[in-house]
Amino acid sequence: MRKLFKQITAVAMSATMIIGAAGVTSAAVAQGTNVSQNEWTSYSLHTREDNGEWEDKLIKDGQSYMNTANAYKSYGENASLTAKTASSFTMNVVSTGWSANWNPFTGKVTQSNPWGVTATQIMNVERGRYYNLSFKIKSTLSNELTKTVERADGTAYNEGTGKYNYVKHVHFKVFDNNDKDGAALDLTNLTATIGGASVLTTGDANINKDFSSFIALDSKNTADDGWVTVTASFMIPSLKSEYQSGVKNPTVGVKFAFGALLREYEDENNMSGTIEVKDFSVVADIMSPSQVKVTKVTPKKKAMVVKFKKSSGAKKYEVQYSLKKNMKAAKVKTTKKTSIKIKKLKAKKTYYVRVRSYFENNGKKIYSPYSAKKKVTIK
Repeated sequence: MRKLFKQITAVAMSATMIIGAAGVTSAAVAQGTNVSQNEWTSYSLHTREDNGEWEDKLIKDGQSYMNTANAYKSYGENASLTAKTASSFTMNVVSTGWSANWNPFTGKVTQSNPWGVTATQIMNVERGRYYNLSFKIKSTLSNELTKTVERADGTAYNEGTGKYNYVKHVHFKVFDNNDKDGAALDLTNLTATIGGASVLTTGDANINKDFSSFIALDSKNTADDGWVTVTASFMIPSLKSEYQSGVKNPTVGVKFAFGALLREYEDENNMSGTIEVKDFSVVADIMSPSQVKVTKVTPKKKAMVVKFKKSSGAKKYEVQYSLKKNMKAAKVKTTKKTSIKIKKLKAKKTYYVRVRSYFENNGKKIYSPYSAKKKVTIK
């Protein structure tokens, strides 16, 4: 007797807020400035959870794409953005996606691939700057849960159960929008609350590597009029070599994925309703100190003198030195001056030296990048 394997049916509707575009002039702004200033625009994309097998077939068959810069982003349907301003929009969703099946035994997607709608806003950022992001988000999405019914001929179909789901998980990250893979930036102080309760959940990192945290939107939760308040902080790396190296004026992206994808939250397929975002802002905060430049390292008898240029915004300097090039087992000396004599070193040994600066903000040290390493052989 042939075994029939039930396929897990789950359809995702992903939505992306991409903040940033190359070629936009960036200028220094004052601390406290909201750098989110442009109206939202939108397009659609297919998810790539099947490693692009289904979407690649669409591309090969001549599927047209709205975003020609990225062949992995194609048009969808059944959703639109309205009431768009710099700080808000409403996404009207007829359905969260097409019918699609995830086969847990083969690890492949069958039938149609899910699609989603994106919202895009251009935003400039500064290297070395910290930013505070905040917004409120609300969902009215719901769907009837289904079950798989097998036919006598071995085929199957989905049938309504009369039970409903009102929860939609939102995947959220800040990322390098110039990076092909959308490399995520570290978020700190991430919170998502409604009625004083946290609605942050942790997903399976093996399934969704880009998204470590999820916001669970429950359209039946009436606390705070249904609005979830989200806050987070992030920093743009200071050095060009660390962030958008080929770009003079850096930009950044914020991505939301409203949906289950195919292997998590499988009850969230075919949902309809609205997603609203309001009070969206990205506010410029403090700048990290500028990178230190070491000007001279002079060897002395069992000592060395390290001199460096003043770092903008710095209050103190950490001079790190080690016998190993990889700086393992390094020792650190702290000074307020731009030169320091380090004693009790080993004669005839080669040391590696680098310097970084810092200041304290609310009890936390805000560091500059390290200087380039210098090496010196002690007398």
